[in-house]
Amino acid sequence: MDNNLSANLNVIVGACQRVSRYMLRDFGEIEQLQSSVNGAGNFVSASQTKIEKILVDTLLEARPRYGILSANEEIKGLDISHRFIISVSDGVENFSRGLPFFTISIAIQEQKNLIASVIYSPVLDKMFYAEAGSGTFVSESRMTRRIRVSSNRELFNAVIGEVGDFKRFSTAKILDFGSVGLSLGYVAGGMLDAFVGFKKNVFDLAAGLLLVKEAGGFIRAYDGEWKEIQDVFSSDIVVCGNSYLQSEIKSCIIKK
Repeated sequence: MDNNLSANLNVIVGACQRVSRYMLRDFGEIEQLQSSVNGAGNFVSASQTKIEKILVDTLLEARPRYGILSANEEIKGLDISHRFIISVSDGVENFSRGLPFFTISIAIQEQKNLIASVIYSPVLDKMFYAEAGSGTFVSESRMTRRIRVSSNRELFNAVIGEVGDFKRFSTAKILDFGSVGLSLGYVAGGMLDAFVGFKKNVFDLAAGLLLVKEAGGFIRAYDGEWKEIQDVFSSDIVVCGNSYLQSEIKSCIIKK
């Protein structure tokens, strides 16, 4: 991990690292609960509630005037221009089944702009992070490197993550990790060529959108017409990736 992180990134990286300890401990308990569907479900629900509370408390300790937006609550801060957008439930189905593809996702929003974000996979120990104007990085195996989106120009040779309607993309390969955060991190790093999300929510999307943007990617939303990133949170379909595949992906989406 880079030792020269900004104050904002230090706050959210530290918060991710703190709550990941609790998440990993609970994840280790899941295997023993697999024989009981209700037992595992109740345990996961309680774990998610506990971990989100710890995350909220940690962030507010560092930035007590900021607001917080999550799937479960919205806390209005005294500083109305800043808020954290968080998710600890991205990939919760994987978590509940003992699969490692889940993340902690934190973004800082200033007015309508995303200015810093982190997506952390505790089991994989892979952390993607970005800050507006500073690029996107991934830290893993004690190494940190800058990442960029794929330069692939051909949809038939593309690998797309998180597609909800597979028939429209019959010429492309599809990978669904069950985690929006991981998919967007992999798009930012060029391992996936694009991301297409249908009816996704802001909590899972926010941090990843900044990762893709700062890695040189393009983000568009579609709800009858194509829009820029500032309108993406209210749209049904979100497309992320390099500039070369945009037109072909758009054509697939608007097909009847």
